Amino acid sequence: MQLLGIAAMSLDGCLTCHDRPGTGFASAEDHAFFQDALQTFDCSIAGRRTYEAAREAILRAGPGPRLQIVLTSTPGRFTEARTDHLEFRNAGVAEVARELTRRGRTRCALLGGTGLYTEACALGLLDELWVTIEPVAFGEGVRMFRGPVEFRFELAESVALSGNTLVLKYRRLGG
Repeated sequence: MQLLGIAAMSLDGCLTCHDRPGTGFASAEDHAFFQDALQTFDCSIAGRRTYEAAREAILRAGPGPRLQIVLTSTPGRFTEARTDHLEFRNAGVAEVARELTRRGRTRCALLGGTGLYTEACALGLLDELWVTIEPVAFGEGVRMFRGPVEFRFELAESVALSGNTLVLKYRRLGG
């Protein structure tokens, strides 16, 4: 199965503005790009905080063709779970990726957060990383990776979403 990370970040490398969850800082162009990109995936994986930041929009949109898996230590507390649409797991990225492969899924978007990006890269599971760079700086916020890490990627493509916003599509070296 192909696993691609998708994230929006500030010029100074923050996924969030200070301690506010979500990507409210992202441009309308990035939101449109993200929604279009999600249509090309048959599944996605997100962490609990990432899900909670987008929960209202996800529930408002209702079930779609993409299976959404949320990783959390407390899956039972989410009553909105729907088999084959929105599922909650107390598992790691590797275990869920194997399960999704067994279920016939072939292209999965990894949507954050920090722990999931770090785990997927450390295990060599992340095939590509698509990063939207927004022209803002926060000084503080959640970073994409946790701890002292080193992962190598090569630029596969850059896409200008506007005169100010770029998407950089990276491919894992050796993958």
